[in-house]
Amino acid sequence: MLSEIENQILRGISAAKAYQHVENICRFGNRLTGSEADNKAADYFAATCSEYGLYTYFEEFETDCFEPIAGELSVVEPESKNIKYIPMRFSPSTSKEGITSELVDVGAGKEEDYREKDTKNKIVLLTRGFEETNFLSEICIASKHGASGVIVANYESWPHHGVLEPELFELEKRLLPIEPNPIPAINISLEDGQYLRECLLKYEKVKMRLRLQAITEKRVTQNVRCLLPGTMLPEERVILGAHHDTENTPGADDNASGLGVLLEIARVLSTHPCKRTIEFYSPGCEEGRSIGSWEYCKRHKSDLRNIVAFINVDMVGGGGDLCIITEGRWPDKKIITPEWLCLFVDKVAKELNYKTKFAANDIGTSDEGRFIDAGVPAVFLWKPCDVHYHSMLDTPEYVDPNSLKVVGEISGLAAWRLANR
Repeated sequence: MLSEIENQILRGISAAKAYQHVENICRFGNRLTGSEADNKAADYFAATCSEYGLYTYFEEFETDCFEPIAGELSVVEPESKNIKYIPMRFSPSTSKEGITSELVDVGAGKEEDYREKDTKNKIVLLTRGFEETNFLSEICIASKHGASGVIVANYESWPHHGVLEPELFELEKRLLPIEPNPIPAINISLEDGQYLRECLLKYEKVKMRLRLQAITEKRVTQNVRCLLPGTMLPEERVILGAHHDTENTPGADDNASGLGVLLEIARVLSTHPCKRTIEFYSPGCEEGRSIGSWEYCKRHKSDLRNIVAFINVDMVGGGGDLCIITEGRWPDKKIITPEWLCLFVDKVAKELNYKTKFAANDIGTSDEGRFIDAGVPAVFLWKPCDVHYHSMLDTPEYVDPNSLKVVGEISGLAAWRLANR
């Protein structure tokens, strides 16, 4: 049975206001970790929470960052055509002049795909496997066979932001070298991949030019913590989290949607203080395996026992099922969400007549994984069916404002009850 205050909270959460935050944040540009747009998003989150009377703190940390500067991909012989591309995160640069070389199709880019193919000093074309996001092993195979560069064609009508990280949970292996020699790697769309293969069938040889200038360096970014102090047990707290960085995309769903939800909950709850403190937390560098949350747990190790629960809201503006993630499956580790917290959030959703789904995440965890690993009860709310995931089409027009309200009601009421029980 909902109390009168709970009904006021639910009625107060506005789909329109949450969506306006999504639009505002996306205007900053692609929020690569450590970029100007990333910093602007963090400032926006903090400034908005400050307007609602929350106490705001920035906690800076340094991490490896990648930023593309300039580049070109084009067919130069026997036809002439410029092709849109996206560099893989942490791709090496070419020389200023770039690479001009013959193109070779290597299918999926696995070891067996190179049999009886001459790829030495040539640019290879491979196709992205379904849901594949990390291409370090494929790029190393290409390098082993002497390729000078790699083009990865997506299975959708846009380039996907592939990465050159092993994507293991343990951070010591975040950035491994491309062996035996570093070579550049970029992403293109399904249609452009088909065009290149048609050229290879039509002509005896196809020559391409690939040029990429990018920066890989240590930069400072930040976690943002905005506190609504508790009235009776202020040292204990419930955390609502949503990261502010992106994979060099507009990041409307991933994760301006989560930020919009948190800011709406903060606005409404700011007039309804709880027994325990509620912390509205926006970490940096989630796209780099949640390094911001790893830094948070390391910095606040002695204080983690005071966290009642952490509810992570990431990618909740798209279509499909709203999932409560029960476990995250990394290649080197499995992270299990506490059952009681999954059931608690699901019970809140059912009470509001919303449908949720329990699901495992086969591509790891978001920020909640670092908290669970540190011993904090944490859960992840996620709508995984966004076809524009990690692409330039992750724009506000594909975000459903009403989904933001639904998730705001579920996560807001769950946080409210955890903070008051």
